[in-house]
Amino acid sequence: MKTVNQLKSAEIILDNETVETVEIKNPCQMWKSLKSWQDKYGQGVRVIVRDINGSPYKDFTVKVLKNGKTYMVNAVTSTNRVAAAKAKKAAAEALAKAEEKKARKRAYDKARRERIKAAKAQTTEA
Repeated sequence: MKTVNQLKSAEIILDNETVETVEIKNPCQMWKSLKSWQDKYGQGVRVIVRDINGSPYKDFTVKVLKNGKTYMVNAVTSTNRVAAAKAKKAAAEALAKAEEKKARKRAYDKARRERIKAAKAQTTEA
């Protein structure tokens, strides 16, 4: 399978200083090397993977969980599936809330018109 994303390099940053820059050509190579960089440089490591244009493709930082396990968090929102899912869910909730508000307003307006018609009918009967 041919990869669509062509990558250029990975910068390994430790204590805000670039320790190593490694040439990377595809995402498969990046994923294979990621764990070894974490083991080699420890928990304070940050890995920025750049594409051929020089823009960040992935930006990993190590996060330690309460149970002691570590995992790497991707900070680039365009390639972060969790952030994209959260944004999509928030947009859907906002849309649903707006639709609910419009429906309540329509119901209120309809009831108001009915009250006005009923009041008018009562005044003409009396």
